[in-house]
Amino acid sequence: MPWPSTRPYWGSPTITTTLAAVAGYILAHGLEKLTSRDIARGDRAMRSLKRYDIDAVFDQLHAMGWLNRDPVLKPGQRSDTWIVNPRVHTEFAAKAKTEADRRAKYQKMISSMMEQRAAA
Repeated sequence: MPWPSTRPYWGSPTITTTLAAVAGYILAHGLEKLTSRDIARGDRAMRSLKRYDIDAVFDQLHAMGWLNRDPVLKPGQRSDTWIVNPRVHTEFAAKAKTEADRRAKYQKMISSMMEQRAAA
């Protein structure tokens, strides 16, 4: 597998933001596989995507060396599963820790707000 790239994608701001969100999601959760269903369960930037947007993000991450399509099981059938390049997790270990910590901080803050609201 090629080395994962951090080259910026000079597309629309929406795609760039979404690429960053998906990359952060992969790193923060230590994912080895990714599907469109994972994207639909991701953060706010990811949940609002249409199928063609998700395909565009997967294609771009594939071009950058982050993902490879899972082998197709039946001829003519397209797999929705993408395999994360293992080098992503070693190359970006520090970023993964930072991203996981950032997400945990926000989850804790939201949980605290919800508890306060329920107690009121």
